[in-house]
Amino acid sequence: MIDGAQSVGRAPLSLAEWLLVLVAGYLVVLKLYFSLAAFPIADEAYYWMWGQHPAWSYFDHPPLQGWVQGLSHSLFGRSLFALRWPSIAAFVGTVWIYLDLARRLAGAGWRPVFLKGLVVYLAAPMFGLFGSVVFNDYLMVFLALAAGYLFMHYFGDVEAGGDGRRLHLFGAAALLGLAALAKYNGALLGIAVAATILLRPRLRPLLLRPELYLAASLAIAIQAPVLAFALQTDFASFRFHLAGRFAGRFSGIDPQEMASAAIGTLTMLSPFLVPALLRFFVGWRLTPFERPARVLALLVFVLSTVPLLYLANFATILPWWNIAAFVLALPFLGRHVDRVSLTLHALYGTAFATLFVVNFTLVPVNVLWGGRPFYETEHAFGWTEVGAAVTAAQRSHGTQFLATNRYQTASQLAFALDDSAVVALSSRRDAFDDWFDPVTRQGQSAIVLVDGRDDMQTFRLHFEQMREIGTVTAGPFGHQLLTYTLYLGEGFRPLPDDG
Repeated sequence: MIDGAQSVGRAPLSLAEWLLVLVAGYLVVLKLYFSLAAFPIADEAYYWMWGQHPAWSYFDHPPLQGWVQGLSHSLFGRSLFALRWPSIAAFVGTVWIYLDLARRLAGAGWRPVFLKGLVVYLAAPMFGLFGSVVFNDYLMVFLALAAGYLFMHYFGDVEAGGDGRRLHLFGAAALLGLAALAKYNGALLGIAVAATILLRPRLRPLLLRPELYLAASLAIAIQAPVLAFALQTDFASFRFHLAGRFAGRFSGIDPQEMASAAIGTLTMLSPFLVPALLRFFVGWRLTPFERPARVLALLVFVLSTVPLLYLANFATILPWWNIAAFVLALPFLGRHVDRVSLTLHALYGTAFATLFVVNFTLVPVNVLWGGRPFYETEHAFGWTEVGAAVTAAQRSHGTQFLATNRYQTASQLAFALDDSAVVALSSRRDAFDDWFDPVTRQGQSAIVLVDGRDDMQTFRLHFEQMREIGTVTAGPFGHQLLTYTLYLGEGFRPLPDDG
């Protein structure tokens, strides 16, 4: 179905290329529709709330996504476009890098390599559709890709006998610093860069160049906001990621859990890309540009994958946590993917993307046969009605204080109302603990929105009296998904461990 027909220069598109264009076009339309139609997925709204509360950094992750959301809100206000345009910009930048790489790898025959690479990217759920979800990952992925590509240029020039352009080196260092400022695992690229220099004989003379250490210092200096926040909070974020978020401890190898984590990752990536990945990682038919690039990409893959497989022995690993592993390898697969694998990958990716968009913009598909939707899809609907009910309750009871029992629900309500003062009353440590001072609300009454999940006790302990005042059911197209309960809490009181 999808073939890698050779085309040169400005020759007309072949049938195979037209098919690639159609697949890519369909997936781009889905990306744009999701971006402009889907209500913020739980953590998207949470990171939007970061932007409403500027800080050096945040408890859960480094600050760059929060800063981007804050800037976007100040420029465009609150809207789905304002929320997600950064992911669209990142996608445009990604396409340019894939195009430039295809021209470097294939010369005049760049077009099929580029189109295949674009379909590889768009049809990989972990990158194509998930890249439209404005978690921290899309930003880290683009910045790591851009940084890695500049490092590849620099290494390629040096291995070819040149000096390497300082613009490439320092540009890569700055982008590396920003990638780590978007999400901590962006720093893995820095470790991979150092290891690549040590492993490649022609790159080792770089260790004698002062500019290498200046570039490393630049990448590290960009982390100053994270360090400032860490010093203010007794390194709370680092302690959370290194230990606090994992309930268990290593007690031995669990092959079943490790396999489950690997399968989850491959499901999000696409199992049909495995042959192309193997060709790139262990094959011999590489261009001079690909040789140092492969070492860098393989090191990033190992540095990301091995720790997560270890953690899988005692903790739940979400499929997209290993996204960094494939960032630098994926752009090369347009040259290494075979026709059958690409066809199956395209079919898999278009089906996955279609279901994903339907789930978040129309109705969760599993309710059509009586199942309960996942948490994220269940909470993607009904916010116009919920917002109206909360606003009516505020007017009726004369209070502006709004609270929920979960950080994600609080963030989605805040986005629905464009009200950054909504708070989460929960035993879970989150960023709300850093910007909400309970003493300022002492003695006040609040409207509390509860969805029946998670911590159902802590919010009650915060009030002298609590009574139910109504319910709202989210029900797109008549399918009842989730019932929210509204409470009036009277006499708010800080708890002993608040703050």
